[in-house]
Amino acid sequence: MAGEIRARGSVQDGVADVRALINHPMEVPEPENGKEGHFIQELFAEVNGEEVFHAHWGPGISANPLIEFRCRAAPGDVVRLSFTDNQGQSGSHELELG
Repeated sequence: MAGEIRARGSVQDGVADVRALINHPMEVPEPENGKEGHFIQELFAEVNGEEVFHAHWGPGISANPLIEFRCRAAPGDVVRLSFTDNQGQSGSHELELG
């Protein structure tokens, strides 16, 4: 299913390591063939509602991208990852840090 996000994270000494795999085709536009492409435009990460990561992407990112980032967090904090793509589709995933 396109748009599915799988993520995991851990906390050590007040720093969370978060890894996520986003199932998305990330298709490159081909104007000569009439294809507009299909790719993620914005990706957000929040910890307990506070934005900690915001990326603007384009068609140059590979299919099914894997991201990894670190941020300040504590065990029990909730990380929410979400994206929107150029076709108006979106996806999100929440994960409680252990």
